[in-house]
Amino acid sequence: MTDTTLIYPYEFEGGKKAIASEVNANFEAVKTFANGINATIADLQTAIADLKNKPTREMLDIYYSFSSQTPAGAYPLWTGETITHCKSLYPQFWNKVKNLAAMGNLVTVTEEEYEEKLEEYGQCAAFYLDELNGHLRLPKVTRFISSIADLTELAKVENSANTAHTHNVKVSSDGSKNGYDTATGYLARGYTKYSSPWSSNNNNGENKVLLTSEGEEEGRPKNVKLCLYIQVANNLGELSELNTNAIAEELEAALVSLQSAYQTYSADLEQTYQSIKNDIIIASPVIKDYDIEVSTSMFVADSTYAEYPYKVDIPYEDADEDLIPEVNFALEQIESGNYAPVALSGNGYVRIYAKEVPETGFIIPSIVLQ
Repeated sequence: MTDTTLIYPYEFEGGKKAIASEVNANFEAVKTFANGINATIADLQTAIADLKNKPTREMLDIYYSFSSQTPAGAYPLWTGETITHCKSLYPQFWNKVKNLAAMGNLVTVTEEEYEEKLEEYGQCAAFYLDELNGHLRLPKVTRFISSIADLTELAKVENSANTAHTHNVKVSSDGSKNGYDTATGYLARGYTKYSSPWSSNNNNGENKVLLTSEGEEEGRPKNVKLCLYIQVANNLGELSELNTNAIAEELEAALVSLQSAYQTYSADLEQTYQSIKNDIIIASPVIKDYDIEVSTSMFVADSTYAEYPYKVDIPYEDADEDLIPEVNFALEQIESGNYAPVALSGNGYVRIYAKEVPETGFIIPSIVLQ
């Protein structure tokens, strides 16, 4: 986050010379501090929103979803997805899969075994780790999931349909089979019961019928198809094992505290600027001089002010156009009304204006340039 420490680049002492650029630098420091506070508040708000938008599921969590839009940090489990460069992209997930597999708590297979299971069952419940390239292939699960009886059954794949088996089927006295399709060799769909009792000389009215795999759809339960996902990571920092809700609450508390502290400061910011500026200017004049001699020969004609047609340029090495002069005349010069209430600072001089050239020279007690 942005630095919010207020540091003044220059320190001033009362009565000593201060440079305008240094004063302005201190003003800029205050402004930077204020901007830093605002940026920090914005950063906290972004961090809180980011955490609230991230899932809190753990790695390897499996869950169904009605949405086909893959959740953040998750991968589909119906595609047999390969996470290319998983070792570098999701190091925590990669290491967790490896460690669980090493302890016998997660099943991994070779690439050939993975393909064999797909060929035989249409799905594979195990992981394939490509140690050489750092790739990881996720399980492909497209059929029913059931719990295990013991750990030896973990990731075991089974064909969920009925296998080939036999049924006793009633036959009529003429040898035809009721409810049995002689053309295909399977029980006819939709058959419910006999319309009347049967008697037969053929095996007491029964005949063994072989049901093969073509009829397996009849043995499958009704089902709903949804998207199945596995959580691989939670966010960019892989905070899958942290309580993001607690983090968000802490950030919100920090944000409230920061905003509360800043409200008063922000409202009085302009006043603070002016107060600092005035304190520095009053305590630290840029140029201050005493007992300045002004001779009659220094007066020359000037047309700037019609009421004060004469001017005097008093030499000041550090004077420039950006400074404001404060000329403190002696009581005699003030009472005479001969001198203008305004003065001008130029490059290397302070200029005063007069109605007439005085008969004798005089002393100006002090001049302050700010």
